[in-house]
Amino acid sequence: MIDVSLNEPGATRSVPRSSKSEVQSAPSLTLAELQDLFQRAVMDGDGAILQSIPGNGRTTSDVLLGVYQYAYRGRLADILGIDHPLLKRHMGNDVFDEMAHAYITAYPSNTPNVRWFARHLPTFLKTTAPYDAHADLSELAELEQALANAFDAADEPVLSLVDLQAVPPDQWAALIFQRHASAARMTSRCNIYECWQALQDEEEPATINEPVVNQELIVWRKDEMSRVRIMTTEEAMAWDEVMRGATFGSLCEMLAVYDAPDTAPMRAAQFLQTWISAELLTTASNKARSS
Repeated sequence: MIDVSLNEPGATRSVPRSSKSEVQSAPSLTLAELQDLFQRAVMDGDGAILQSIPGNGRTTSDVLLGVYQYAYRGRLADILGIDHPLLKRHMGNDVFDEMAHAYITAYPSNTPNVRWFARHLPTFLKTTAPYDAHADLSELAELEQALANAFDAADEPVLSLVDLQAVPPDQWAALIFQRHASAARMTSRCNIYECWQALQDEEEPATINEPVVNQELIVWRKDEMSRVRIMTTEEAMAWDEVMRGATFGSLCEMLAVYDAPDTAPMRAAQFLQTWISAELLTTASNKARSS
């Protein structure tokens, strides 16, 4: 029997007479069964446990249970705010709190590790009214998650220019590259980078607008720090194709179609050098030998 009255200020260990009859009439449950019922009541709103909770003479069992249910949801809302501090600042405390409780209802916690509780938040903001009318909300949540994921990503060796110098010239065209585990791409429909930057600097957020060309972002980790920068449209296209398995030779051909053919190999080499300097790549291998 759960003596909820012990949690009330000034409560004694005795059960009020009015509650003893309730206790005696309730089904006999094991501790494990009570724990399961209590968990379902707190997490899912299941009221089956109410018959096993006596009132305390001052309030009802459903009110007492509601204290735990409210505290549980409040803690999950706090976790969302901890994981997304810039989104919370951008939305304002009251609006964020309202959104957080709606998210908790739509995506109940289903993993013991709260690190992953917010993983559906970008999708929720993108598909749920009234938040879906504001692209900056879902994209800011997506960017904050990408930065957190980059920080937590596995350590891997990084590709260096010295490694590439050891590759014979006749094998360059067949080279394929592997990204670092922390690297992730993101396409934004609005100027989310400027918004994120202003919030990061504790300034007034930039005016949200939808640029003529989408913002192409790359997120990764270097020197134990998560980073983000804007890519040009051409660089983003080149990165995406390389991550799909395009060889260096194929990349040069694509860039020749995209813009000036004469400088395509040089542009491909410049992109590659930029990615290596940023520690975005881990390996370079010959496709013919890898397949």
